Amino acid sequence: MAKRKEYIPSPQHWKEMYTNPSFGGMWALQDKVSIDTIKIDKGLLAYQNEVDHKQVLDMLVNFDQELWMPVLVNERNYLLDGQHRLQVAKQLCLKYIDIIVQRG
Repeated sequence: MAKRKEYIPSPQHWKEMYTNPSFGGMWALQDKVSIDTIKIDKGLLAYQNEVDHKQVLDMLVNFDQELWMPVLVNERNYLLDGQHRLQVAKQLCLKYIDIIVQRG
């Protein structure tokens, strides 16, 4: 029986997009962060919509690691963007996910 993955790293091109010096250090990358540390306050989400379970299923069925972007959180680890990706990670039983932290 194959062992389930605990972590799927995001491709470097997504990480570099946020850590580009032109953003003036607004974003910080953290690799392999425990999913359990990410908190949700729907009022902080970039798009205040409910998780679309059909979209999550579609992302699972058509999973492509090249499209696996880190989720965005604030400095207190509250999710800002990526609620569907977070749900996909939970459905995959991942324990860790890459995050981009918005500073300030």
